[in-house]
Amino acid sequence: MTPVAERLREFRAAVGLTQREVASLCKLGKRTIIYWEMGEREIKCTKLIPLADEYDLDFNWLIRGIGKMFNVMPDTLSDDLEDQDEFMEDSAEKLADNVGPAWVEQSQPFKKEQEDVMPLIQRLRRK
Repeated sequence: MTPVAERLREFRAAVGLTQREVASLCKLGKRTIIYWEMGEREIKCTKLIPLADEYDLDFNWLIRGIGKMFNVMPDTLSDDLEDQDEFMEDSAEKLADNVGPAWVEQSQPFKKEQEDVMPLIQRLRRK
């Protein structure tokens, strides 16, 4: 078995995919994946692009064994995203606290739209 074939099998195991699922995602036959993993056929890297797109697979790792299996977001970017998520959650909670039945009664032109939104606001309050 070639190193690329070993890494393909390792990736498949890491994400819990069967050979059939990989084949389906890459629009190939299951036998092709079997032959690739056994090292009996050359792996066509361009056929694995759907895997890379779907699972953020790092081709440097797959083909050359360099780096990590998955592309990783830089720490600062992931920190920024976490901060943004916290901000959005806080904003939603504040909105839910400030909006109530009185808001619905005060603005009659949008009564139907507001009535549709109230169950969502009440669910946010319960959290």
